[in-house]
Amino acid sequence: MNLTAAQIVKDACAIAKCPGFISQAGRALNFVLNDLVLHRNLKVNLVTGSSVIPAGSNGPFALEANYLRTYDLCYTVAGTTYFLSPGSLREYDQDSGVDQGGEPYEWSSDLSVSPGLLYIYPYSNTQITLRHRYYLLQDGIVMPETSATVPWFTDQDYLIQATAARLMRITDDDRYQSFMADCEHMLGIHLLTEGDEQQVVKEVALDPRRFKLRGGLKRTKDNPW
Repeated sequence: MNLTAAQIVKDACAIAKCPGFISQAGRALNFVLNDLVLHRNLKVNLVTGSSVIPAGSNGPFALEANYLRTYDLCYTVAGTTYFLSPGSLREYDQDSGVDQGGEPYEWSSDLSVSPGLLYIYPYSNTQITLRHRYYLLQDGIVMPETSATVPWFTDQDYLIQATAARLMRITDDDRYQSFMADCEHMLGIHLLTEGDEQQVVKEVALDPRRFKLRGGLKRTKDNPW
């Protein structure tokens, strides 16, 4: 059974023993959902976009309007897929002055504007299509205490318990700490089964920005090749 936001709020208020805190519970539910978006790499929020990058351009290119953070960036040339590594804007500013084109292997983002901007280095000598897998932002539910919207997060038992715990913090309920511990345990089980990327074993590798697959050092002013 898929509970609506209003039903989750009502159940949370009952558990927290504060049935009159409907508005606070609605805000608490949105805080719970927002925490999941911002602090967990949930695969349910992983989407794929693509953009055509013209030859000879480093950017900036506009990031998606619902962009939160990048999972990976890649492009394919002659059947071979190349992944770009993240770099800082400072590195990009330093390197772009000696950019002579080739196969892009690094990207940087500027999130000080909306939508954010993407830069690549070096520029490609031919047109490429970037595949961008990224985590998206989820909008909050408008007036969740009365909304018939079903929240995007499927573990609704967790949503009820976590919303109730936030209410207990407001009412100074002695059960708050134990409920928070239970919520962390519930969420941990969900993340393991859902496939949270934070749980995936990562392979240790040399930094491709410094050690390129085809050999050679990273281009600098002293080493332009």
